[in-house]
Amino acid sequence: MKKLRLSMISVPIIIFVGVIIASMINADVATSSITNVYLWMASQFGWFAQLACFIFLVSVMVIAFSKVGRIKFGGRDAKPELSTWAYFTIALCAGIGTGIMFWGPIEPLYFSQALPEGVNLVPGSPEAIQFAMNKAFMHWTFTPYALYVLCGFGIAYAMYNMKLPQAVSSGMALLFGEKFLESKWRTVVDAIALTAICSGLAGGLANGLIQLGAGLEMISGIQSGPAIWIMFAVVITTIYTISSASGLQKGIKWLSDKNAWIFIVFLLITLFSGPTKFLMELTVNSFGGYLNNFVSSSIFLAPGTSDMWVEWWDTFYLADWLSFSPVIGLFLARISYGRTIREFVLINLIAPAMFGVLWFGVFGGFAINLMESGTFDMFSYMTTVGFDGVMLKLAEFLPLGQIIQPLIIVTVMLSYITMADSMTSSISLMSLKDNIGVKEAPLLVKVFWGSLMGALAVIFVTAGGINGMKTLLAISGFPVLIIMCFLFAGIIKRLVIDKNYSMDEVVEPKPIGLKDKNLDKVIMTETEIKEA
Repeated sequence: MKKLRLSMISVPIIIFVGVIIASMINADVATSSITNVYLWMASQFGWFAQLACFIFLVSVMVIAFSKVGRIKFGGRDAKPELSTWAYFTIALCAGIGTGIMFWGPIEPLYFSQALPEGVNLVPGSPEAIQFAMNKAFMHWTFTPYALYVLCGFGIAYAMYNMKLPQAVSSGMALLFGEKFLESKWRTVVDAIALTAICSGLAGGLANGLIQLGAGLEMISGIQSGPAIWIMFAVVITTIYTISSASGLQKGIKWLSDKNAWIFIVFLLITLFSGPTKFLMELTVNSFGGYLNNFVSSSIFLAPGTSDMWVEWWDTFYLADWLSFSPVIGLFLARISYGRTIREFVLINLIAPAMFGVLWFGVFGGFAINLMESGTFDMFSYMTTVGFDGVMLKLAEFLPLGQIIQPLIIVTVMLSYITMADSMTSSISLMSLKDNIGVKEAPLLVKVFWGSLMGALAVIFVTAGGINGMKTLLAISGFPVLIIMCFLFAGIIKRLVIDKNYSMDEVVEPKPIGLKDKNLDKVIMTETEIKEA
């Protein structure tokens, strides 16, 4: 207990106890109160969230391909601990959770039919489909991964190049100096980040339990309910706690690899057994449209409208991603020793974002094609039956659909386990007073956090407070945005404006040309080779 940061740990526990008690007394009143708080914040500060996240994305991309991008985490001689493939799969799966499995076929079709107020397009038209794909790409590809990368970038530099603790607050030292870590504000920053990620993990698992229960009922007829939710919660919590206890190089690495391969196989089956030409043309055309309308896709406020579409979709998503960003950034920082900032952005932002583009293009396109071809009215299905079973329903139109459906349920479980595993590992380390150079937190700390997340999810899903929990997650995104603004300012000030880094931290470009096999030097430059 003496090794733990109890003042930080106690904050989310107190908040969750209060929300649980309020939900048990009157879940409707508790949810309504939390919702009103969120809507006020979203309506007042949604414009700032969209503008800030857009600036973060553009700035991270520019910095990566500047001289600063050659800085290596850990210095010139640092060597990566993971292969590029393992590094990519962990980055891909740690930040996704169950999200793309759930929303992949839903958003493109739903947004193309249920257009927001003020968007004067014909539902289902090519222009409406392009609008829908723009929104899906904005919600799930470059913007969220840019938020993860921004946090991870600052924290990794602080950890490996400034030799500071493995905590979100360490990134603040880029702006305020190392003295910041001796102030009470360090606890405030880490407590906000911890509360946000605990809300995300517990709310995500609670939502996942409902999805899994609905999926099991759909394919087996077993009635979904508290007993099924608890069964899934126990299995999932046990697996990700054991995996987290086994450490990064074993559990998380193994889970991410298998999870990524399942994603790839499922994607390829859908692409090549479905209307391949239509799916690829839609994906490529939609991505081109997204790039062409990049600014308007990233900043969409619709002033003067009353349907709250922006608050419940664009702003809610951004607040959600912001809540996850600090601790996912911390996790990405932990696995990035020996990587340059440029590699960090390429593998943690651009690569998974492009995978997301392909995923939403294929699964969203498949759902749209089913409707356009008259095969099945998926939009009516999702608006009457609900969103929970859409991916399972989609599988019915694929070869071996009866085999794919159980695989989808397993993949949803595995996706959440992979994300929860990485987050449990990171918040356990952040809970320690002294974690500089520590690879893994003690087993009991991991068991505590893993069990707490599972217990919170079960309580919220059975007490009827899941909607309040998801909205609480969005609320926590706004204070996290303030932290990220300071973190962003620190990166710009220290590395871009002041250029306050040693050249020993910069990877010099390797000479390009013809080398003497016996001498480690260039005997012909690239220009001389071209001239010859």
